[in-house]
Amino acid sequence: MSYNKEKMVDIILNESKKIEERCDGYRKEVLSAIVDILNAEREHKIQRTQIQQKVNEVCHSTGDFLARQRGDTDNPTTETAQ
Repeated sequence: MSYNKEKMVDIILNESKKIEERCDGYRKEVLSAIVDILNAEREHKIQRTQIQQKVNEVCHSTGDFLARQRGDTDNPTTETAQ
C-alpha cells in the first residue's frame, strides 16, 4: 500500500472515532459503509462498474440500519431507492 493510501486509511480511522454514536453499532456501520464505498471505487477504476448504483445501495443500507436501530420501521430508505 502506498504512503498516500496508508495516510488516507489512518485519517478515515481516526475521524471515524469522532462520529456520534447515534445508536448501538452506528459508528461501526458507518465505517463499514465507507470501506464498502472505497472498495466499490477501486473496482470501478479497474472494471468500470456502476459506481453510483453501488454507492446508493451502501447509503440506503446504512440508512436502513439506522432506521431499524431507532425503531423507525415505517420509513426504511430502501422503499424510496431506485
